[in-house]
Amino acid sequence: MKGRDPYHSALNALAGFAAAGRFGWGEPLVATALAEELRLSPTPVREALARLAGEGVLEHRPGRGYFAPSPTASDIADLYELHRRLTQWALDVAPATAARLVAEPSPPDLRLEILYATIAASAGADILTRAHRRVMLQLRPVRAVEAVVRPAEVEQIARQEALLTAGRIADLRVEVDAYHEGRRAAAPAVFAVMRRSGQSIERI
Repeated sequence: MKGRDPYHSALNALAGFAAAGRFGWGEPLVATALAEELRLSPTPVREALARLAGEGVLEHRPGRGYFAPSPTASDIADLYELHRRLTQWALDVAPATAARLVAEPSPPDLRLEILYATIAASAGADILTRAHRRVMLQLRPVRAVEAVVRPAEVEQIARQEALLTAGRIADLRVEVDAYHEGRRAAAPAVFAVMRRSGQSIERI
């Protein structure tokens, strides 16, 4: 039986921690402490931290180490706007045929991720898909707080899913804009919660 791959074990674990909002705003991430917790050597943990920093999920400050993201309210609003624009770009170039969504019961935030990943993939443009994936990765730690501050409305998600499945792109565009307008309006509240978390959001 093959042993686990230490690098990918570290990468998956740290990405999961970030996505769940476990790290506080700007929290320093010490490779040796994380390695001890994960029962791995520090080397694969450092490699995983470097990879996640390269993807914008974590921050690397030369000479100081790795840190959890510390976005401002403006940064969060800009990420939401970039996500909106990438989604609209995908809708510009996607075929007019209906896209297939994976019909699995999922939490609202995961349903949204699947929905928007499906829209990006349906455009058939690798550069757009990669850009969208990067923004989604950067938004995951923010979304963990957003889910507490401004839970996604299931009805709004269902409408977007139904419009995509039906190929009603013009109507879907309106819904995408309305959804992101609400997110941008919530950016200061999301920031306020993230900013006061010197600890994990689980302890706020």
